[in-house]
Amino acid sequence: MADDTRPDTPGQFINEIRDGVRRDVERDYATRLADARAEVRRAQDQADAEYVCAVREEMGARMAEYRRGHWYDLGAIITSGISGFVAGYIVQKKTDLRIKGAPVLAIAGLPGIVAGTILDESMTARASLAVGGALFMVGTATAAVTGGCACQTPKQEGVVP
Repeated sequence: MADDTRPDTPGQFINEIRDGVRRDVERDYATRLADARAEVRRAQDQADAEYVCAVREEMGARMAEYRRGHWYDLGAIITSGISGFVAGYIVQKKTDLRIKGAPVLAIAGLPGIVAGTILDESMTARASLAVGGALFMVGTATAAVTGGCACQTPKQEGVVP
């Protein structure tokens, strides 16, 4: 139909307006579509960034909690250490086994230290085992240094054995 009209005629003028409007609508549609795609892409990027940041913040908070621990973690480690020391002290006082003055029962603390070193558990469990074993050894050494066996009869003055 555009070919049937002569230049500078009202039909040509109307066809040019129609084609111009069509180009504008198509260009406007393509631009709006590109803008919508860009907006969706920006929104997706923003959502992804917020998710990554939230995950990083959560990971940071969990790492800080892991490093710091809880109050009951510290309580478990302290309890293990105290009980290891007391057990080592009592066992050494009751049995008093020594080789050249060194308490033999100190070896009984090694399994706790080894278990705390090689187990694949939480840091609290590993530390509790290692501290308990180490302080068992310290307890036996303290008992050996502070005196003889509790089952020995005390020496009486003036009595010759």
